[in-house]
Amino acid sequence: MAMNSRLQEIRERQKLRRQLLAQQLGAESADSIGAILNSKDDQREIAETRETCRASYDTLAPNAKRKYPDEGEADEEEIEEYKDEVELHQDEENLPYEEEIYKDSSTFLKGTQSLNPHNDYCQHFVDTGHRPQNFIRDVGLADRFEEYPKLRELIRLKDELISKSNTPPMYLQADLEAFDTRELKSKFDVILLEPPLEEYYRETGITANEKCWTWDDIMKLEIEEIAASRSFVFLWCGSGEGLDLGRVEHCLMGIKGTVRRSTDGDFIHANVDIDLIITEEPEIGNIEKPVEIFHIIEHFCLGRRRLHLFGRDSTIRPGWLTVGPTLTNSNFNAETYASYFTAPNSHLTGCTEEIERLRPKSPPPKSKSDRGGGAPRGGGRGGTSAGRGERGRERNRTNFRGERGGFRGGRGGTHRGGFPPR
Repeated sequence: MAMNSRLQEIRERQKLRRQLLAQQLGAESADSIGAILNSKDDQREIAETRETCRASYDTLAPNAKRKYPDEGEADEEEIEEYKDEVELHQDEENLPYEEEIYKDSSTFLKGTQSLNPHNDYCQHFVDTGHRPQNFIRDVGLADRFEEYPKLRELIRLKDELISKSNTPPMYLQADLEAFDTRELKSKFDVILLEPPLEEYYRETGITANEKCWTWDDIMKLEIEEIAASRSFVFLWCGSGEGLDLGRVEHCLMGIKGTVRRSTDGDFIHANVDIDLIITEEPEIGNIEKPVEIFHIIEHFCLGRRRLHLFGRDSTIRPGWLTVGPTLTNSNFNAETYASYFTAPNSHLTGCTEEIERLRPKSPPPKSKSDRGGGAPRGGGRGGTSAGRGERGRERNRTNFRGERGGFRGGRGGTHRGGFPPR
């Protein structure tokens, strides 16, 4: 029953899409889209085929040039054969002519070898509702670098190092609206915020089991008080409005202090991962974020002091301190946590010679004369300069500046196939 209802839902969505396309293309109905999609050459070829078929029917009709053989000129076997032939073509002539309608994507494949897969899935989307990004290969964590042995080995070595240097998982149940983050008594190299925005529940159609936060509430969090002099803040900020609604969600990255990938190799390893996460569309009622965000952060920043605000039981993981109102238990102890970072540079994971050899390097820094004598980027550690953020040029909170990039989570699956929900 579940499968039948699912198929019925897909058919209804496909019917709605075809109706909307018919309106946009100026077709009389959804069934006449194929005639519009055909090129002029295709339509001319179809018309010529029709004329040829009709001419052949006329020549084979009983009143055509071919006459009924006289009884004296043919035997009974020839007469019966002719009658059967005439009856057969009469039946074929009475059949309705079916107009050619494209129902697959083979005609739209690009290149000289049309049987090979290409990247044009427009018609396939019209037919099935599967968006083109569903066909991007090797998007999973396990097979992402299958065709890149060097990167695959780098990721394996970094994961081993991160696993060895991780602190035991710690978590604290706390209402962040009333909790003073300074009570954590620690500075953090990475802070990930996953606030429960109202839009997450509005999209899924479920009732929120926790207080939804506004951006004014989030601005009241004193993040700068618990961020280290060199640190990164990652903020999930929703899918926005318009075309991206429900399909693309942004995770902004802010920097405190000055971090240069060309000189701060002890703190960051850039270009290990890409800045795009492609994941399946979550089930209705599921507001979980892709687990890949943790892997990207851990590969990028070599700091071991990692804080996840608004975390849940499902997001507790080694190497992270998870704080949130929906946690069911707590094991955090400020003194125990601080004891993991007492030795010099113990807040860093470190790096092996093999990782250093394999990781992508930035080009050597240019001299001031090559830059035209301009001042270096940023206002020093703890400065208040603002940079270009993910959504344009914005000024962030004090001591933080938006950095170019950030992360975008793209959603796949067959749901909401191309038309934003209303």
